[in-house]
Amino acid sequence: ASNWHATASIVAARWPSAILVDVGSTTTDIIPIAGGAPRALGTTDPERLVTGELLYLGAVRTPVEAIVHDVPFGGAAAGVSAEGFALAGDVLVWSGDLSPDLYAAPTPDARPVTREFVRDRLARIVCGDRDTVADAAIDAIARHVRDAQIDRTARALTRVRDRHPDIGLVVAAGIGACIAMRAAVQCGM
Repeated sequence: ASNWHATASIVAARWPSAILVDVGSTTTDIIPIAGGAPRALGTTDPERLVTGELLYLGAVRTPVEAIVHDVPFGGAAAGVSAEGFALAGDVLVWSGDLSPDLYAAPTPDARPVTREFVRDRLARIVCGDRDTVADAAIDAIARHVRDAQIDRTARALTRVRDRHPDIGLVVAAGIGACIAMRAAVQCGM
C-alpha cells in the first residue's frame, strides 16, 4: 500500500519540515518530511515496519491483546484474554477519544457501538462481564490500553525523529489523531 506517500506529499506541500503521524483505523504511518518532500526510508510495508515508519496499531481495528498483555485489575495486573473480545476502537470510544460513528469496523461481538456494549466488550478482556467488572475498573483498563498505544506510537516517533533531529513539528492526522498528538507531546514535539 502506498497511500501513505500521497498523504505525506500533500502534507509536505504545506509543512516542508515535519513528521506526519497518521493514525488510521488499522495502522499508523510515521513519515518524516524534509525539504518539502517525504523522506521515508522504507518503501514497502516490511521495510517501513523495520524502520518504525509503519505500526500495525490503529485507532479502531487493533485487538486489545495486540496492544497490551495485561491490564490493571483488582489491585494487580491481570492478563488479557487473547480471544479478540475488544478492539482499540472500544477503548477510544469508552475514553471519549473516538466518536462511535467513526468506529469503522464490525464490532467483535456484532453488537452496536454504544457505551453499554463497549463496556461489555472491555470487561470481556479480563473474562468478566457487567456484573463482575465495575465502571471504575473499565476506566482503568481503557486508560492503560490507550496509554500503551500512545507509548508505542511515541517510541516509533522517537526512532523516526532521531534520524531527523532538526524536525520539531508533528502533523497529526487520521481518526486516531488524538493518539498522534499525545505521542508528539510525550516526545516533546
